[in-house]
Amino acid sequence: MDSSDRGKALLELFRQGLANYGQRQTQAMLGDRTAYIGMSDIARYTECPRAAVAGKLLPPGTSLSRLLTLARGHWFEDGVGQCLAALGLHVLPQLEIRHTYRGVPIRAHLDFTLVWELPRPAVRILEVKSMEQLPADPYAAHELQISGQTGLLRRLWNKPTFSLRDKNGRILHDNLTFPQICREHLGLAFPDSVRDVSLEGWLLCLSMKEARAFGPYGYDAESLANIFTQARAFWAQLQDIRTGSLTLDAVPHAQGFHPLCACCRFNADCPKFPQGDYQPQWQPALTRLDALKQSRSTLDAAIKEMEAALKLACQLSGTQNWINTGQHRFRCTTAAGRRSLNREALHDELADIFRFEHLDDIDVDALLSRCEREGAAASRLIINAIS
Repeated sequence: MDSSDRGKALLELFRQGLANYGQRQTQAMLGDRTAYIGMSDIARYTECPRAAVAGKLLPPGTSLSRLLTLARGHWFEDGVGQCLAALGLHVLPQLEIRHTYRGVPIRAHLDFTLVWELPRPAVRILEVKSMEQLPADPYAAHELQISGQTGLLRRLWNKPTFSLRDKNGRILHDNLTFPQICREHLGLAFPDSVRDVSLEGWLLCLSMKEARAFGPYGYDAESLANIFTQARAFWAQLQDIRTGSLTLDAVPHAQGFHPLCACCRFNADCPKFPQGDYQPQWQPALTRLDALKQSRSTLDAAIKEMEAALKLACQLSGTQNWINTGQHRFRCTTAAGRRSLNREALHDELADIFRFEHLDDIDVDALLSRCEREGAAASRLIINAIS
């Protein structure tokens, strides 16, 4: 066996280990996920009902890439837990909330719930999300998830619906109210009424290089009602498929462009993508193009890193002159920012001028539209992997 085969064997061993570990952790901490609707399931359902339903019916993906993505989330959670423990904070990890709404079993698993008594009783729900790159704004599905968690905790505060497990999945406390959980596990006294408590939810988004927090998220009765409505529709479709009265392809799918479609595990036979003509002779070209794009992304990242290092070298040198390296010279300069027309500001300025000049009959939007110019149409190649 040559070195490449031995390397593949090592990766396969690693993949199997990740799969076994993931299955054990899921069973220990989350139980049988097909028997209830989770808050993350509902969030996914709002994006694409078909993908969410398929995720409940079909076995999980076992590719190394998929398993690494899932494991990374668990590793980040472990790291955040260690950070919180080092600060000596009162934390309830993986708090579980069970609720049945009109026959639909719903569970929420809260990554971390921070609590304190003084100066005012307070609860902070922390939902951890691992990502390749951090977004400028939180994803709608993540906001729905944390809003649902916050809403459920507030709605069920004094109901015996809370449970807590240790890191091995062993139940520590079961079917208690939230104040009872805090008293039994942390020795803290919380009021029976949630109205006397400051309650917020937060998203903590982490990548390998950055972290960003979004929030706070509070209780919203309308949002919680919408979550319950989505859960009922989700559960009904699951039961109909299991009894054979509905097919997966009859479940609605995401409409229009959606960034998750390209990496969805269930896109191979999704009605959103008609099968079209089968022409396998183009597969090598597409594989090569995908490899080139990945190489370009790697090169772009390396170029940016090297340029940042050389800019820093210029700053540390303290010189405004060229730096001569023998075969090359370099220096750091400042370029003017790109100028652009603020259409909204121009609209307001023109509207004010016309109003002052008593020319209110002039349609500013129509005027701006007449002055716009549209470029020539361009073709675009769209490529999606078939999972």
